[in-house]
Amino acid sequence: MPVMALTRPTPTQSFSLVQAHREGWTILEGCGPEHADTQLRGVTCSDQNAWWQVARQARQGSPYHREALSRLSHSEREQISLRFGPL
Repeated sequence: MPVMALTRPTPTQSFSLVQAHREGWTILEGCGPEHADTQLRGVTCSDQNAWWQVARQARQGSPYHREALSRLSHSEREQISLRFGPL
């Protein structure tokens, strides 16, 4: 499967956490030991299930889920890639 380059979203893209919450996950900013990470976390499911769900949808071409992954800190995307394959 080809690796998709994730870039920071452009200001014209509208990202809403409403859809994320409906799907059972959210994005948290200011996490980690230095409060510099942006992480994806499960709301109604485990964090790993949320990672899998968003990564799977992004690989299937969902612009919304690709944008969600692009908003995460590098270390968070790296952890998701290690568990569920290249993003």
